[in-house]
Amino acid sequence: MLRTLATLLKKGWPFLSAAVLTVLVIVAYNMGEILEKHHRKLMENVHYAIAALILFVSFYFIALLIRTVWTTVHDEDDQ
Repeated sequence: MLRTLATLLKKGWPFLSAAVLTVLVIVAYNMGEILEKHHRKLMENVHYAIAALILFVSFYFIALLIRTVWTTVHDEDDQ
């Protein structure tokens, strides 16, 4: 029984994770709609937090890209 379940999870994890993420996005959207309807000021703060998170992730990926290029250039110089 457990082996069958483990095999199913190994083979079907992309579908399972897609289904779980879809449900989470739908729940988050519905919660956002309820918050915006009843607590407008709170939603402004949530929008600011989301914008700050997007900026942080963008800057992080830019720094990661720069670091990757920098290390690649130095690795090529060593050879």
